[in-house]
Amino acid sequence: MFYEVYVRSFQDSDGDGIGDFKGLTSKLDYLKELGVDGIWLMPIMPSPFVDSGYDVADYRGINPDYGTMDDFDAFLKAAHDKGIRVIIDLVLNHTSDQHAWFTESRSSKDNPKADWYVWSDTEGTPNNGCGTHQAVFGDSAWQFDETRQQYYFHRFYPGQPDLNYENPEVVKETLDIARFWLEKGVDGFRCDVISLLYESATDCGFLDETKDYIKQLRGVVDEYPDAVLLAEPTDLTNSTEYFGSGQDMFHMTFNFGYGYFWNFHFGGGLAQPISDVFQRTLDEYPAGAQDALVIGSHDVSRAWVNAGSSEERYKLAALVQLTMKGSPFIYYGEEVAIRPSDDSIIDFRDEARSPLPWNDQAPGYGFTTGTPWLAFGPDLAETNIAAQQASSSSMYAFYRSILDLRRGRAVWGNGELRLLTPSDPAVLAYLRYDADLRYLVVLNLGFVESQTNLSAAELGATQGEGVLGNTSLSFETDSASLSIPPQGYGIFELR
Repeated sequence: MFYEVYVRSFQDSDGDGIGDFKGLTSKLDYLKELGVDGIWLMPIMPSPFVDSGYDVADYRGINPDYGTMDDFDAFLKAAHDKGIRVIIDLVLNHTSDQHAWFTESRSSKDNPKADWYVWSDTEGTPNNGCGTHQAVFGDSAWQFDETRQQYYFHRFYPGQPDLNYENPEVVKETLDIARFWLEKGVDGFRCDVISLLYESATDCGFLDETKDYIKQLRGVVDEYPDAVLLAEPTDLTNSTEYFGSGQDMFHMTFNFGYGYFWNFHFGGGLAQPISDVFQRTLDEYPAGAQDALVIGSHDVSRAWVNAGSSEERYKLAALVQLTMKGSPFIYYGEEVAIRPSDDSIIDFRDEARSPLPWNDQAPGYGFTTGTPWLAFGPDLAETNIAAQQASSSSMYAFYRSILDLRRGRAVWGNGELRLLTPSDPAVLAYLRYDADLRYLVVLNLGFVESQTNLSAAELGATQGEGVLGNTSLSFETDSASLSIPPQGYGIFELR
């Protein structure tokens, strides 16, 4: 199980109101106890923070707000000593306009790095911008540069000029950057918007040239045992093509088909849309490919909002995430159902990036002894870590119960998945099994109690013992009967 950390908001060690690596290192025991096997770090490199660090100014450095490279090295060693792997964000589509490469590139058309970025004499060229020349944030994707007297291309903010991957020097340098971090001991990368490296007049998504580059990057990663490559697909409904053959591109991709849309499916009270998402992964993913399962991230509102502020619905979403086939990625604070910040918002996504409250002691709530860089979310008396750990009925206790069940049982990570067909369309039911263990997971997405049946032959069992939840299961000659409360759930070990 991975845990996504925004270092800036996790734990401050020096009272400046900004989280740092010394603070994160001090909380590794908390993460280990929770059941974390791996940490995904949002951008950690120097940046002017036009886009929360996704505008990199130096690919081989550490953001000074977070500490020094020595601090990072100490954190990495401490994490590895506890058996926790660490992957980092690798932002390869663009740099900051404060990067030394861009400073050189804009200085002169004759500079050795003149062609490291995409330049044009006019606002738009025939072979870039998907024919629309539209930026994701703002209007035109072309920005006039007074120094060079040309336009440069930026798919995102003007402060994030796109690198020119038609230049083999850019390809070589970015692959060398990956080697630099792997040599330091990181365990892989989550690649941000990597499908946009190459663009054409008609298509900006995942061209063959981009796939060829990813295969080169995978070759570098494969030089380091057990390192992983994780993709952020731009297609929110289907990420199959990111895997290639299953052995030559990404190891994992985020399943946004569930992770970003579960609230709509759950709100409708029907299981079929969710079953369809996961059935497609079974049908289409190549051998060796794996889902990275989320219910939220740094780019969308907090999961609590998507759950309609419903604790029951929140638990159902997390239950699927933590028991479905794949690798769950918990976004920091989800284990205590942290609420979104509604104050001091500059970037609309900051509401999901507020500091983590460790206790109920205002004003720093255990995160800092100073003034936090961003306001905390509401309901801090309920959602701080200490209060949640002290309560047996808290969201933290719910997460721990599932994560403790996962611990030491390979079936949850590597076992098979079979989606079942209960008689009630509001019930989502599936098996997780391997040669040693077999579990039944059931959820009632509806708003009334469900009395539903499953075929005993489909279950492959004649007995079942409840291990989690508020659901009853009884076996008859050729079927199993379930009684599930409204928005209730159950996990059963079958025999």
